[in-house]
Amino acid sequence: MLTLASKLKRDDGLKGSRTAATASDSTRRVSVRDKLLVKEVAELEANLPCTCKVHFPDPNKLHCFQLTVTPDEGYYQGGKFQFETEVPDAYNMV
Repeated sequence: MLTLASKLKRDDGLKGSRTAATASDSTRRVSVRDKLLVKEVAELEANLPCTCKVHFPDPNKLHCFQLTVTPDEGYYQGGKFQFETEVPDAYNMV
C-alpha cells in the first residue's frame, strides 16, 4: 500500500520534467482506480472489525486483495472464511 502511495507522489513530481527516457514501463500512468483505492484501503483498514483481516499479496496491486473473516460468536464461531477480491478497472466513481 505504501509503495503505491509513494509511486503516486513520485509520478506527480515527474509530471513537469518527464522525458523520453523516463516514459518507460517503470513510470507508467497510474489509473483512476488505483488513486481511489489508496484512499479506500486506508479507510477500510481503519474501520475493519477485529474479526476481519485484509491481506495484499502484492502491495503494488491494491485492486487484488484477500479478506479473511473469523467470527467470534454465533453459529459460525471458530470458522475461517476467505474471500479473494479483484476490483475492476471500471471502479472510478468519485
